[in-house]
Amino acid sequence: MEPSRLNAYNAAREFLLSSIQNSGGSAAFYSRLIYPFKNWSDTYPETTGYLIPTLFDAGHPDEAIAQAKWIVSLQYDDGGLPGGFHKKDKKKERSIFNTAQMIQGLHRAALETSDPYFTSSAVKASRWLAKSQDRNGAWSQYHYMKGYSPSYYSRVAWPMLQTLELDNDESVRNAAIRALDYIQTKKLDNGFIKDTGFRAEAPAFLHTIAYTARGFLEAGLILDRADYWNTGYQIGHKLFKEFEIKKRLAGAYTENGRRVDWYRCLTGEAQICIIWMLIAKHENDPRFLNTSSKLIDHLCAAQPRYTLIKKKGGLAGSKPFFGRYIAMRQPNWASKFFMDALLLESQSYAALSKRLRQAQLENKQP
Repeated sequence: MEPSRLNAYNAAREFLLSSIQNSGGSAAFYSRLIYPFKNWSDTYPETTGYLIPTLFDAGHPDEAIAQAKWIVSLQYDDGGLPGGFHKKDKKKERSIFNTAQMIQGLHRAALETSDPYFTSSAVKASRWLAKSQDRNGAWSQYHYMKGYSPSYYSRVAWPMLQTLELDNDESVRNAAIRALDYIQTKKLDNGFIKDTGFRAEAPAFLHTIAYTARGFLEAGLILDRADYWNTGYQIGHKLFKEFEIKKRLAGAYTENGRRVDWYRCLTGEAQICIIWMLIAKHENDPRFLNTSSKLIDHLCAAQPRYTLIKKKGGLAGSKPFFGRYIAMRQPNWASKFFMDALLLESQSYAALSKRLRQAQLENKQP
């Protein structure tokens, strides 16, 4: 990793490690303004779950395994996992989306350790998601917003499909496919998808748009489904063209494509960088890698170094700090996606260099 990128990665890593509490779990946010005494919020099982792969990748397996064990300790007997903040001695109601995000950490822990403790937990959670699903592929309960099954549940289908690597359960596979097929019925002519935001009819943050696109891309790769891949690609390509023209992504978008651009959604930008690099790799199109690096430059510039208000290393939810997405806070998941993007960028350029060297050697052959 190039030195300035490595410095950014290490600063984000230290921020993320400092979010982990002694009792288990990562605090959702850091804010000296909202939490003037303790600075950190309560722990957040959902994002703790998907921090686990990032911790493994950063060379902290013991910490990753400890968080995976904490997640298992929160699981209901039927496999569901709780939503919301963790409160000691007060278990929250199950959550469809949060359960899926925690599956990602359990899945990675199972692969890294071959421990049936994690395998069983991940499989049980995915089966609960399948059993809780409606026949049409939506979910009618256990939502963030009551009665609203959003399109970013494509990122519920992806973790369900990941567990097929641990237990090839056809009921889980079929449920994930039903979910993706249902969400695809909401595709709009402009490349976006209806109901991508946290609330119906409201502008969707770049964060949830990225959730939606990545779910389709990853599902397309796992299932070898070109239609799923193309659904994610269309969103990524639309934002790619917009960034190249305007040199900036909006913080949120309406379903008709109108930009809410008085602020940036830094979390979503890091996620979009990952999406562009996935497209660059699988479409063999280095333009997307180049554009991703440009946006990562902007994120590095937005990463706090030394400030009285923000903690060093942790991306804010928005820029400016009072923007609509996670205002006045530094969420742990912003740094998670930033770290993932930086690592993937380094790996992508290494792979590109290897291909170029190989091509040069082949051209020298008599």
